[in-house]
Amino acid sequence: MGQRLNFKGVSALLVDRNHYCCSLVAQMLRGFGLQGIVSCETGTAAKEAITGNHFDICVMEADLPDMSGADLITWIRREQKEPLRFMPVLVLSGYTQRRLVSISRDAGANLLLNKPVSAQAVFDRVAWLARTPRSYIETRNYVGPDRRFRETVPPDKVYKRESDVKPDMGTAQAVSAPV
Repeated sequence: MGQRLNFKGVSALLVDRNHYCCSLVAQMLRGFGLQGIVSCETGTAAKEAITGNHFDICVMEADLPDMSGADLITWIRREQKEPLRFMPVLVLSGYTQRRLVSISRDAGANLLLNKPVSAQAVFDRVAWLARTPRSYIETRNYVGPDRRFRETVPPDKVYKRESDVKPDMGTAQAVSAPV
């Protein structure tokens, strides 16, 4: 039997220029048990809503009328308010060319889902975000969730990150390589 999720008390911010799509996704989220759903049509309105409230998840369109979705995600990730920076961001887009997916991912989105969406697909992504905590990384060029989903040996078999561990080591010791 699968694990049950209780979304009671979970709040969401929806950002989409299309009022119909926004209300459809809001209805799906309410059906899953989420409460406190706030909808915005522009990135500017989303920034205002975020500044005055706390949201547990953000579901947004990749292309907003006043800014790109990547710009809004970058703003969220670079904000100094602690819980806001780590808010999971699920991006919805009708355009899933590799370049557009990369832009959202590189801005710090947790997941991307292409439109049209089904209730099952949205639930699966929201449940995955709830069940799978990911560490967040902050560098000069990127702030967001760690994009590595599993521990594997690097393709060139050279460990470069301080957090990388050689599999043959008895204890977990960080290995660094010259840059």
